[in-house]
Amino acid sequence: MAGLLVVLLAGLCSVIPFWMGQRYGAVRLASPMHLLSYFCCFGFLIKVAVYGFVPEYAFFQRYIDTPGALLVGALYLAAFVIAVCLGYRIAVRPFDRATAMNEARGITAGVRGQNALFVAAFVVAALTVALLLNARGVSLFSSDLLTQMNADKQINVNTDGVGSTLAGIKTFFVVPKFAFVLLLAQGIVLRRKWLLAQSLILAGLLVLIALMSGDRFELVELLVYSFAVYMILGGQIGVRIGALLFAAATAVLLLSAYMTFLRGSDAGLLHQIVGSTYFLDINASVMVTDRVTPDMYLWGQSYGWWSFGWVPRVIWIDKPAIDLGVFLKRDVMGLPTGGAFNVTGPGEAFMNFGWAGVAVGGILGWAYRKIEVLLLCRPNALRHGAFLLYPILFYPFVQATLQSSFSAFIVGAAAQLVLICVMISFCVPRYRIRRFQCSTKGEFLRA
Repeated sequence: MAGLLVVLLAGLCSVIPFWMGQRYGAVRLASPMHLLSYFCCFGFLIKVAVYGFVPEYAFFQRYIDTPGALLVGALYLAAFVIAVCLGYRIAVRPFDRATAMNEARGITAGVRGQNALFVAAFVVAALTVALLLNARGVSLFSSDLLTQMNADKQINVNTDGVGSTLAGIKTFFVVPKFAFVLLLAQGIVLRRKWLLAQSLILAGLLVLIALMSGDRFELVELLVYSFAVYMILGGQIGVRIGALLFAAATAVLLLSAYMTFLRGSDAGLLHQIVGSTYFLDINASVMVTDRVTPDMYLWGQSYGWWSFGWVPRVIWIDKPAIDLGVFLKRDVMGLPTGGAFNVTGPGEAFMNFGWAGVAVGGILGWAYRKIEVLLLCRPNALRHGAFLLYPILFYPFVQATLQSSFSAFIVGAAAQLVLICVMISFCVPRYRIRRFQCSTKGEFLRA
């Protein structure tokens, strides 16, 4: 009975956000509520459904044997998701989807400097990969290059068991990512095959980057970037697009399986999905609700760790980890073996405030809606090309606050924002607006 209740809770947490996204979201099928629904489906619903038949696949069962722990974790996770939905609904105001879409298409059609950006994407990617290889002490011509890069994702572990993931160097990968988004967007709007071909080449580059950096979730990000851009520009999901999405999702799964193989794991594809701690993971909620006691509460400290996170680890060798997943693995679960567990947004909230952390979900939901409209509304699209930040920076923010930890995202995002703004100023036309409101038409002039 408890297992059935957990599955029902997971189902509600997947359906309710999707319904809200359909009714209130500013982007069809790619609003923050849709993303919450997808993350719940893969991180909560599918996992607990499989655990009912194959309980040994549950990640938390390696460390937790408390009776009823799964139900308690599910109740907390469900409360957090509902709080996100309530926060989002409170922030909802009328929004003109059609106008936002038309302005995004108009700005995209006028993009310039595509060829220079295309070349820059390869140059920056090559230099960044060279820096990564040098930092890892790996030769580009090594016969087991991909195996070495995927086997161990961090280096230079300090005396506290904290390692460097070279996140500062990886920040520069945002250049080819942004180039991909921009060229794909213009190719969709202008229907020019050479632009779509360039974006496809950049997609291949991003897949190679994912293989080199050893991050399977970057493959998921590439898929979401493409889907979000398509929907922002008013795309429709027909048979051909549906088949293309299915093929892309299948490719992501197969490549993820290959990267797992490179890490030396022989787990099957299903085991990889449900046995991981990716997405809005139920395992993290089970572990924190079972192991975190009031004397461990951080009382909001982790949300301020970004303030020192910008200092490179090569300068501050013993810098504390800003990813709360390290604290979860080492201090809460008692596993001082290096690395981290994905703590998730709900997990971070619980580790700071206990069950009162549900309120953090409401704040996140409110912020999701406000930022969504801020980026997509007419004046910001026309004056700053802000809609381009939606797939490349806002989606990762939603992902990080659901799957990862807050401060770890903020540090990298601040650096990425600077690079993105430089590229927007170079490639994207903007306009002076005489008179406007987000949901009404107004006059504008080319800047």
